[in-house]
Amino acid sequence: MGIDERSTRVLSIVEARNESNLQGLGDLAYPWLPRENPAAMQAEDAATRWVLEQGLLTDDRTAKRYHAVSVGRLAAMTHPEASPEILALISQVMAWIFVQDDIYDTAPAHEQRPELLEAKFARYLHVLRTRRAPADAGPTTRALVDLARRLHARGSERWYAHFIETMRRFWIDGIVVETYYRARGISPDPASYMAMREQTVGVYICLDLVELASGCELTEELRADPILRRMTWLTSRIIAYVNDVFSYEKEREAGDMNNFLQVTLRYESYDLAEVVDHVVRTHDRELDQFCQLDGTTRDHGPWARRIVERYVEGCRSWMTGALAWQQVAGRYASGRALLGEQAKPRLAVNDR
Repeated sequence: MGIDERSTRVLSIVEARNESNLQGLGDLAYPWLPRENPAAMQAEDAATRWVLEQGLLTDDRTAKRYHAVSVGRLAAMTHPEASPEILALISQVMAWIFVQDDIYDTAPAHEQRPELLEAKFARYLHVLRTRRAPADAGPTTRALVDLARRLHARGSERWYAHFIETMRRFWIDGIVVETYYRARGISPDPASYMAMREQTVGVYICLDLVELASGCELTEELRADPILRRMTWLTSRIIAYVNDVFSYEKEREAGDMNNFLQVTLRYESYDLAEVVDHVVRTHDRELDQFCQLDGTTRDHGPWARRIVERYVEGCRSWMTGALAWQQVAGRYASGRALLGEQAKPRLAVNDR
């Protein structure tokens, strides 16, 4: 399926929804199908062994939340062509992030302080730069050192420096800001929320890992390409919209306002069905932008063109894979129950 055909497919999806009375995820579709890496089970086993060896599952609650994620399945659905070895590493990076993310989200109120997290993240960034842990380091830091050393060995110095900056933005521009809102019991407006959510959803980290999995690192020139930057930004937002729909019920029950549906309900005169429909329509508009831009990056030469194609394919795989994963992961069971049959999207034919 070519670029124009993909864009036409997205436009037909939007038009069909406009003409129907259906709301929610029932009409969500992508112009490409998800594919699953055959090494999914090996990746899941590798991640589980690793978190146990590193001592990251400190209690039954943490263990239960971790097992509901299925990080190996997520890695496999979003990196369909990665080698078993790199897929295992990616699943372990995801495992570390998910375990830590749950700790941030479920911490008692007196620990929900941005300054505490800033200090912690400064230590983590030092660990990533030095790939060393202090003598008194706990399991979390030692596990991060293990990941840092293996990621550094896999990528170039340039890629690894970029990865550290991506982690800095995830932590400081994302989680710290999110904690600021949560600690004060306030809700950002939808635009401000999405500026923060682009970081906290973690997609920029995952797209860095796409470069490792594909063996095609972006050059600084390619990173600066305005079209590719826009497509990366759109990928993060598109995935965030879907994730917030699936996680809405879980976060509502926890009293967490850091969800696009929650902030939109607060600022707009929608009921829940209308806000889900609004989110999906917003998702579709940005997906259409992505498809319109696909293939329009500057011509940086044949070698660079191959790198860009592999990277953009990784963006597509993350969109479809993340959606397919949320349809089966135990972590999002409450979201699927909320959406019912509408949580089963109709996917387009494979364009490969």
